[in-house]
Amino acid sequence: MSMFKKYMDASKDSAAKVLDASISKMDSLESSFAEAFPYPSLSAASADFGGSVTMASNDKVSKCVMLALDAMSSMSQDAQTLENFLHLHIPKMEDGNNFGVTVQLSVLKQLSEVQEAVTKNLDSLAAYAGARADALEKLKLPSSSKSVSKSTAITTTDGTKEEKVSESTEEKSSENENSGPAYESRVAALVAVDTLYYAKAQRALQSVMTLYIGSLDFMNKNMDKLEKPKGSGGSHSGFHSMY
Repeated sequence: MSMFKKYMDASKDSAAKVLDASISKMDSLESSFAEAFPYPSLSAASADFGGSVTMASNDKVSKCVMLALDAMSSMSQDAQTLENFLHLHIPKMEDGNNFGVTVQLSVLKQLSEVQEAVTKNLDSLAAYAGARADALEKLKLPSSSKSVSKSTAITTTDGTKEEKVSESTEEKSSENENSGPAYESRVAALVAVDTLYYAKAQRALQSVMTLYIGSLDFMNKNMDKLEKPKGSGGSHSGFHSMY
């Protein structure tokens, strides 16, 4: 018996919870995906985003990006839980009867691909706020600022101190051309940023969901070999099929 049996059993329980919840989790993700990405084409999305060019943020794209980030992070955590289970159930190296180990390593490879896809896409989507801020700055929208300065002077007359406070206010505003070819190009550039990250979020979430459910499906079909790769001696896996 392994000296780490306590951890093996705990990892098995955690993996079972991930598998048991996977169907409802994917159903919820698919529903959220359909709501967050309603446009039939990128051109339709781009046309709609044109109304948000003068706003500090495009709430529609921000929602898509955050949905993708949250969902991918959650799937990554599930993948880590399943990796822990598999690593703790790899048997002692022996000659022969290693097919179950081959299955374990195959699943670990699939889960590693999930993790790699998540890491890559998290880094990419995290750049959205900065990219939009840069494009918005180049749009050079009209701005205004106000500064207030105060000064205090103390004088003494016939032994009596007098304090005088003066205050001045300065307002500055900038007016920029909001028409012409240059302005229109800068507007188009901002809309392009929103459209690009909308597409990135959509593609990232789709690809990670596909890898994730593929890994879980393969695990579900081969759970006996994953839990007891050297054979069960007639006993059955403690896992239940999620289908």
